[in-house]
Amino acid sequence: RTLCPIRQIAMYVCLVALQIPLHEIGTGFGRDRTTVSHACHVVEDRRDDPAYDEFVAAVERTVNSIFRSGGGYGHE
Repeated sequence: RTLCPIRQIAMYVCLVALQIPLHEIGTGFGRDRTTVSHACHVVEDRRDDPAYDEFVAAVERTVNSIFRSGGGYGHE
């Protein structure tokens, strides 16, 4: 249960920053696509908190800087 928020942020970043389809994110995390969708909604709702929003934004920036330099998801 304590890992839930971390997993939710990871799923959210996979969707938003990397544009990975919900079903693929679900498979990667061992969850259903509807669980991924729920997690993304939870993160989006919590982004009203400035500290939480800044943390998520920092994770997004980090992921983008690492993965986008190679051409993005699905490219090698």
